[in-house]
Amino acid sequence: MERNDRNILILGLLIILLLVVGYYFLLLGPLRSEFAARSEERSVKEEQLGQLNQQVAELEAVAQNAPEIERQLLELSKRVPEQPEIPTFVVQVEEIAEAAGVTQLSIEPGVPEPPPGGGEFSRIPVTMTFEGTYDQLQDFMGRLMDLVRLVTVNEVSYEEVAAEDTVLDEGIERLLQVELSTEVYFQPQDVPSGPEPTAPEPPPDAPAQEEEGEEGTDVQ
Repeated sequence: MERNDRNILILGLLIILLLVVGYYFLLLGPLRSEFAARSEERSVKEEQLGQLNQQVAELEAVAQNAPEIERQLLELSKRVPEQPEIPTFVVQVEEIAEAAGVTQLSIEPGVPEPPPGGGEFSRIPVTMTFEGTYDQLQDFMGRLMDLVRLVTVNEVSYEEVAAEDTVLDEGIERLLQVELSTEVYFQPQDVPSGPEPTAPEPPPDAPAQEEEGEEGTDVQ
């Protein structure tokens, strides 16, 4: 191969190499960068789509459980009414006391007050005293916790009722004087107050009618 032919071959190879390098940096490089950006964008959109599908599934689950949620809200509204309803509560406690067999029942509700930690409901302290055996006390407590009305028992104290001139056998249950410190709750609803009613203005001819009435009375 002659020297000129070899130079031409080398020059051709250099040109081809330059074309390949130029193609890579001018065309292939940007295309690869754009492909990587599109791939990342697609991954982000797929993640967003997955989150949306999860939210849709959660909303569908909520829609399916709507009757159960409504039932629970209704049950909660019964447990924490909008009004104190103390007379109704007293009747319920008297019924469970009779069912448990305790006697000398006394119920003393206190003054409604806000909860210590704050909140939208009010609490009413209620002190209950009665006499009964330990088993009757347990029965009464179980029935009290099963009431529809939410009741919290804060303190339980009791002592034996000593019978004068009577010696009890060891197998006989002792009669106890029991005191329960409890509280019930209610959630008052804000009632929107409308504008105060205003008295209608008298029509312009009202004074004239009164004068006519008075004149008619004088004529008679």
